[in-house]
Amino acid sequence: MTATQKHSDADHQALTEQFFQEMEEQILGRLQREAKSPEGREELLRATGIKDAHLLDELGKLGITVDGLLALRLFPLVLVAWAEANADAKERDVVMREAVRTGIDEDSAAWVLLDQWLVKRPPGLGVDAWKRYTHGVFQKMSAMSRKRLVELTKEQMNEVAKASGGHLGFGRISSREKAVIRQVIEAMNHL
Repeated sequence: MTATQKHSDADHQALTEQFFQEMEEQILGRLQREAKSPEGREELLRATGIKDAHLLDELGKLGITVDGLLALRLFPLVLVAWAEANADAKERDVVMREAVRTGIDEDSAAWVLLDQWLVKRPPGLGVDAWKRYTHGVFQKMSAMSRKRLVELTKEQMNEVAKASGGHLGFGRISSREKAVIRQVIEAMNHL
């Protein structure tokens, strides 16, 4: 392969990556506009029964529509991925594998949201929105179902934490990741 061909291939790859990044930004922009709109808010209210106006506002700011709501269920995994300085590729792979297992399709709004949260640390209001939403879901679940969901979430968070091998590759789960997992589980047990 000549130097010109290598350069041409690199240019093509850069243009392709730029195209997909711009496309994803357009999709995210559309999701945020839909989520913040009165129609989007009304659709969330109808689909979920959420009457908490503050929560509906937070979901709108996060760009969460009815289609993206499933991403909020996996928000604790995103928190673990960001426990260290960044969410690395191995952690991202585990989160997205869990997304598929949860029923999230690659062409869905939930997938786009998860992907974005793993590229750019989600805003702090995401934690509050997750807690409020989970509290509402828990109120409709049996004690046994709540317990199973807490256990499943803990298992999933541990898988994300193990993916990167802990801090600087020492240990399976770093102390920061353990702290995030503990905080999430405590929050879930007190909702």
